[in-house]
Amino acid sequence: MEAITLIEHEVLPIVVERSPGQKAITVGQATALGKLEKQFPPKAFSWGDRSVKFAQYCGVISLGKLSLEILPKIYGKETEPGACRQALIKMLVKARRLKAQRGGTANIALQKHALLDVFILHFCDQLNAELMQGMIRHYVERNENINVLRGRLRVEQQFKHNLAHKERLYCQYDELSADNTHNQVIKYVLRLMMTITAGVMARKQLTELLMRFDTITDIKADLQMIDSLTFNRSTCRYKAIFKQCRWFLQGLHPDVLVGHDPCLTLLFDMNKLFESYVAIIFRKLAWAEGIRLREQGPQKYMVRRDDRNEQLFLMKPDMVFLDIDNRFIAIVDAKWKMLNDREKKLGISQADLYQMAGYAMRYGVSRLALIYPKQQWLQNPVDLQLQGTLSTLRVIPIDVTLVTKLADIHFQ
Repeated sequence: MEAITLIEHEVLPIVVERSPGQKAITVGQATALGKLEKQFPPKAFSWGDRSVKFAQYCGVISLGKLSLEILPKIYGKETEPGACRQALIKMLVKARRLKAQRGGTANIALQKHALLDVFILHFCDQLNAELMQGMIRHYVERNENINVLRGRLRVEQQFKHNLAHKERLYCQYDELSADNTHNQVIKYVLRLMMTITAGVMARKQLTELLMRFDTITDIKADLQMIDSLTFNRSTCRYKAIFKQCRWFLQGLHPDVLVGHDPCLTLLFDMNKLFESYVAIIFRKLAWAEGIRLREQGPQKYMVRRDDRNEQLFLMKPDMVFLDIDNRFIAIVDAKWKMLNDREKKLGISQADLYQMAGYAMRYGVSRLALIYPKQQWLQNPVDLQLQGTLSTLRVIPIDVTLVTKLADIHFQ
């Protein structure tokens, strides 16, 4: 499979005929992308004149034999896809969307694999770690005519089948078997991955894993099958594996074909990912200062309608900082947006500013912060005074490639 690497907001041309290595997609591939459009969130990409531009959703879109790798736009690294890929993987690991283990994920990024192979190698790494502790096995009831007594003798079947063969015993017994639905689902996902990767290392690891699942029955798995799986104390360690299996199957669109190949989408909303990434960093930093961070709350309503005795306009801040007495210290929202520091308004949307002003009034806080990724026109914090109040809004750029300090939101 050939891969094209794009940076967030980059325009991709649509051509009638595409030569190998050309940074473009064909009309047929664009048609398939159009069919997938209803599966994407609104404004995930936009159409231009014989072109398409991808917005804040990064990840992989597989269009038959062509894979589109969409990477976040990282300031100063726009011409270095490997660095942008590494930054995305760092955010995914920090936000616990990927699990770092034995340095595997970090090494994957450094080796400059395509993003699809990063996800596949990460899955293989996690699966190998669980298989080292043992494959999932379940007891299966067997009814067989054998030469030695095993389990219990089925007397009625013994008379029926073995009157002339007294050397044989018809037994019923339970046997631990690896050929169960859990392993059948894993094998199906491994085979699916083998059809969409072209990376040598990924194919090698998938081949080795498929050999370990060689005796497992081949099935066609779906999301309903994964959701019906149950776990006990011995199998609950595999839950993360099946979460990733579900992610791969959810991204598969067998009804949308390019040639004879189905399409696959594995995308992350950068706004949500950035929010989770910032929250995890600030929680650790806040804890060191004796401050508690709460995500997505506490929720409050903005207004009350007395004639109906109803509260309206729910407010749900991304991050609220509280002191030891649960008093509000500061409210922070994270936005994955491009701003313009040369503009007097910094490019901040009026809706975002009104939202923060509403937080200040309703929660009674004087410290507010809007967090954005570091960018060309916003490299240093900027303080804005909300007139008519005692509240200050600090606009803070975060470089996702560096360590962030809590002092940036001026708690000290």
